[in-house]
Amino acid sequence: MKQKILSIFTRTPLHVGAGSSVGAVDQPVIRERHTRFPVIPGSSIKGVLRDDFGNDEAIRDIFGEQDFAGSISFGEAHLVAFPLRSAKAAFAFAVSPLTLQRFARDACFNLEVPENIENMTCLASDGVVIDDTSVVLEEYCFKKAGEFPKEWAEKLTGLLDDAVLSGSGNRFILISDSDLSHFAQHACQISQHVRIDDETGTAGTAEGSGLFNEETVPSETLFYASLGILRETPSVEGFIEHLTSESLIQFGGKGTTGLGYCTTKIIS
Repeated sequence: MKQKILSIFTRTPLHVGAGSSVGAVDQPVIRERHTRFPVIPGSSIKGVLRDDFGNDEAIRDIFGEQDFAGSISFGEAHLVAFPLRSAKAAFAFAVSPLTLQRFARDACFNLEVPENIENMTCLASDGVVIDDTSVVLEEYCFKKAGEFPKEWAEKLTGLLDDAVLSGSGNRFILISDSDLSHFAQHACQISQHVRIDDETGTAGTAEGSGLFNEETVPSETLFYASLGILRETPSVEGFIEHLTSESLIQFGGKGTTGLGYCTTKIIS
């Protein structure tokens, strides 16, 4: 099976909801159970791309129907880089050995991935380093243990023409898997909202009204998704060619309030 890699870079906060929650967040985003990294399910990607493509004659062949399998399988989007507040340069792009290993494996990049990164240490680009020794992310001070791999910085900034990503070669930082898992779980945005009671016009106490909070993945988060080509047809070729051009596509919920706008492009 041939495979294509779709890069997804959030321009605005992204909410792909996990449904109700018993925790402090009323509307959390969906995550991998074992890493706690946010993901975009393949079903969501498939639905969004089907709507974006808009070629009715090719839709059945590419996406399938209830009694007919499509020609492409859509994998879920995995995290590559997560933006974190930085005491220098405003924010840093955080990656970990696991996110780079996954990306290199699925995209067939022949790049070495540094391993054995200890907690609270990092490999950092110069743009986020203070006094050549430290990097402050959120409220934590990390010790610089070396330089961020130049070949990875060039690879990641070259994925898209998006000005923010392509101009951020000096913002990358490699931290441990456990540190990135912590930040991915606790450094997402939490927004407060109020449901208004339709009858009273106020934030009443009736069911379905009142205060609630919503979690979103921050803008400037980089994901990738694998697209498996099950059958090569003219429709599939046209669809892949369509995705090869950089596009602005909305993923997840709350699109009418500005959430989920992403830069997308087939990169390999």
